[in-house]
Amino acid sequence: MLLLPYLLVLLQWYGLVANAEFFCNDVQNEAMAEQLRERVRYFQEQGREQDFFLVANPTWLDAKFPAQAKQVKRPCMALVSSDKQWVTFMKLRLDRVLKVDLVGMTAAEALSAGEPLPEFKKPEKWTAPYAMYSPRWWEKFYPS
Repeated sequence: MLLLPYLLVLLQWYGLVANAEFFCNDVQNEAMAEQLRERVRYFQEQGREQDFFLVANPTWLDAKFPAQAKQVKRPCMALVSSDKQWVTFMKLRLDRVLKVDLVGMTAAEALSAGEPLPEFKKPEKWTAPYAMYSPRWWEKFYPS
């Protein structure tokens, strides 16, 4: 009986959608990669399973959210998680993203990707005090 509410929470998914280049390759958006890496580290310390994923060109965007889909430049990417509070935090942290509640979607639906992302051009000017991220760094956050 105690497990049932926990399972119901896991069935609710939340997402942030933005242009894929903003999420993956924008020199002004260092927060994305850092936040994801920190969350992975925290989950490992806590012995928790990952509850967040990056979804390239989510299939549900045009199908279920046509009005919002028109606001997003393509190709796009979604950060999807079952943790509503963390998604809200990431919305505030990233700023230029669209928040959507994926009500009633199964994990398979919420994590369904469309076309793969293209190669992005390397930024001409890297201003961060650390080395540039490796190409396609975001793929390790795809659902397996």
